[in-house]
Amino acid sequence: MSLYTVVLVCIIYNNQVFGREERVTVYLGQSALLKTGSDRPWNLTRVQWSIYKNTTYIASLRDRIVTIFDFWRYRDRLELNSNTGDLTIKDVRMDDTLTYTVDLVNADGTRPQHKVHLTVKERLEKPKIHKMLYSLSDGQCHVALNCTVPGRNVILSWTPDGYFNGSYLSGNPTSTNPLSVVFISFRGTGNVTFNCTASSQEQVESTLMTVGCSENPQMCEVCSFCRPCSTGGFCVLCYIVLTAVLVVFAYKNKERIKDFCMNGPVQFIQNRWSPSAPAHSSESAPAPSLKTCT
Repeated sequence: MSLYTVVLVCIIYNNQVFGREERVTVYLGQSALLKTGSDRPWNLTRVQWSIYKNTTYIASLRDRIVTIFDFWRYRDRLELNSNTGDLTIKDVRMDDTLTYTVDLVNADGTRPQHKVHLTVKERLEKPKIHKMLYSLSDGQCHVALNCTVPGRNVILSWTPDGYFNGSYLSGNPTSTNPLSVVFISFRGTGNVTFNCTASSQEQVESTLMTVGCSENPQMCEVCSFCRPCSTGGFCVLCYIVLTAVLVVFAYKNKERIKDFCMNGPVQFIQNRWSPSAPAHSSESAPAPSLKTCT
């Protein structure tokens, strides 16, 4: 017997006896299909699905009779195909991320065991942009936006969409919640468009917002959640919350802003875009935050 034949026999034996491993990734709330890995499902006489090292059975198939075990974790969420033995988990949850073991018995007496590693991920939602305030002073338009998105381990970044001959300063006022704020300054009463991008692992989502300043109102106007000010108390609360966000945003990075305050008030000079200036890249340097001069 040649060496090639021996190796081939060993591979076949390992697949039939020790089985194979498969990795399945689905998003939260979807259905996950876990396959037995059998090349001849019509030859199966028994299929048993289990979890944990103590072999907790959750579903089985014997002589084409399906049994779903009443395990609280998967109650009303399991389906077993009576022809193939494949297991479907409906409405997957984050704690369904486990290794699932399937023990097979073939008509010829072989008993392979396969493992399926299931990973459940949160689907990244599109970020939401809100206008915090804007003002027009001496022909200079100042706008503040915030961007939020639910989820964990999400990175937010800002970039102008198209040509932008102004300045903007962006950063994260908190380290726990996925929230990012951008302060924009440009000349005139035209409009500019900014893009907030949320990224998490392989997922990327973005949202655009076009903003500007009109010539009539030359005062700060708060965002939509503060506009229905039927009572003075609600308006006061809005401004308190807005002020708190700005103060935290400034205090966390107060040292870096000193470099920008040597010749006067704080200017929006970070990340200047002009025909001769390079495009802003969130990867080239960490996102700065607004700071106060002390």
